[in-house]
Amino acid sequence: MDVFTVSRLNALVKRVLEREFVLKNCFVSGTIANLKRHSTGHYYFSLKDEDASIDVALWASTAFKRGLVGKLENGLFVTMRASINFYEKTGRLSLICNEMEIGEKSPYQLAFEALKKELTELGYFDEAHKKELPEMPTTIGLVTSSSGAVLHDILHVAASRNPLVQFKLFSVPVQGEKAAPQIAKGIARADKDPDVELIIVGRGGGSAEDLWCFNDRAVVEAVYNCKTPIVSAVGHETDYTLCDFAADVRGATPSHAAELTVFPIYMLQQRLEERQQFLQHTMNRALEQRRMQLQTIFNRKLGMPVLTLLHQERSKLQDVEHRITAESQRQLQEASNALDTVTARLEVLNPLRLLHRGYSKLAVKGEPVASIEKVTAGDEITASLEDGTIQAVVKEVTPYGR
Repeated sequence: MDVFTVSRLNALVKRVLEREFVLKNCFVSGTIANLKRHSTGHYYFSLKDEDASIDVALWASTAFKRGLVGKLENGLFVTMRASINFYEKTGRLSLICNEMEIGEKSPYQLAFEALKKELTELGYFDEAHKKELPEMPTTIGLVTSSSGAVLHDILHVAASRNPLVQFKLFSVPVQGEKAAPQIAKGIARADKDPDVELIIVGRGGGSAEDLWCFNDRAVVEAVYNCKTPIVSAVGHETDYTLCDFAADVRGATPSHAAELTVFPIYMLQQRLEERQQFLQHTMNRALEQRRMQLQTIFNRKLGMPVLTLLHQERSKLQDVEHRITAESQRQLQEASNALDTVTARLEVLNPLRLLHRGYSKLAVKGEPVASIEKVTAGDEITASLEDGTIQAVVKEVTPYGR
């Protein structure tokens, strides 16, 4: 299986078209629409018939050479000699006009221009009269045929953007001699419905004759007098009707009208999140400002005096603490000195000091001997010295002075 890249496919199409001699020098007739003249002098427009259209370029040099400058306008029926041009980058097919024969305007175009001029002078198309569309309508009225593709296209686009939006159909014929009064009545019925917040009136593409009912004065007046915001979506992007000029907004196609009127639910969720963040930020900022105001009032009315009092009391506490500490240290020193004095006295009275100087402690049967009266000859006596004890037997007891 041979799989083409886009570039290769477009190159192949271009080569095929270039080999067709008839496409290099063909004659085409149709009606001019969407005429634009570039600052360079080139003309760009669509050439259309009842069922199709194609883009055309007329170079400034050709227009000047053929005497066409200033003679082209929308609605003219022309026959041209042209060559096919295929632009590989975008895969776009167009015609390059080499010669042109201008014919007469169709009766429909003449009637269209005459009525447009009259209604323009009456102010039917004034921008000041147009109303803004509601941003998020919940119920939309559709004035169109119940059997056409328009209804399906609008509902399909709307469901993909926001399935919560409701639609009310005001079914009318959208083609034929009797269609215009029915369309006008359908717009009036939708305008009186209390649930309808926005109206879309339209139909699919077709010839000038098929779309003519949307150029009818009754339809234009119904659109102009409608109090509910209204969107016109008639035909293809290149089709313009008087209904489009009178409406508050024109949708290039019915699908485009749905995109203009049905707010995407994901954007609604995003907007709600943004507003929630904004409100949170605003609330936090307001609370911070209020806190700072209260802090200022506190410092001015109460804060500084309280802080001064606290500082004074802290100073007093520190002074008392210093005095208590000094008094405690003095009393502790006095007690320490007294303890040293007592210790020194006890040291003087310590019998161990006498033992150290050569004295001994005598005891008979564990009882201290302080007098010779406590001892008799033959008693066992214990003598305690500094570094030990001596066991001895008393031989003789002799009192002093004898």
